[in-house]
Amino acid sequence: MGTWGTGPFGGDAAADLMVRLGALPEDRRLFAVRTALADAVEERWYLDAPEGETAVAAAALLAAARPGGAGGVESGAEPGGEGPAGAGTAGASGPVGCGGAAVSSPRCVIPQPPPELTGLAVRALDRVLAPDSELAELWDESDSGPQWRASVAGLRAALGPCAERL
Repeated sequence: MGTWGTGPFGGDAAADLMVRLGALPEDRRLFAVRTALADAVEERWYLDAPEGETAVAAAALLAAARPGGAGGVESGAEPGGEGPAGAGTAGASGPVGCGGAAVSSPRCVIPQPPPELTGLAVRALDRVLAPDSELAELWDESDSGPQWRASVAGLRAALGPCAERL
């Protein structure tokens, strides 16, 4: 797994999602985000790291799209930091978005999500943190594991009151 930071966009699969979203018309992006979240939630056996990474990035996009959400979501990249299994970082930190632009840019507008989609995002994050999640296992084996878990917990909290009801 290639990674460069503990934030929601700090890995290759998350970057791939952003490129895919950037290539979609705006009215199809929410469906793609929903699919990424559902893929994680519906995995009943072992959740592979790329699917977990994609779900975390999708949840971050929804958190940013909610009323009062962050206009740009930080990548969490830390120059010189390490990710799972000691993977080095590459690149600077800062907002990341569709096609490399900031999340709030016109190239990556995500419509305001309906409440049930926010609930799906919370369930996807819970799935990513579960014991049978490769992404959680990889981060737990690294020195940055606590930072990553704090990032995911912060994202879950940013999803708002829906996170408390589930």
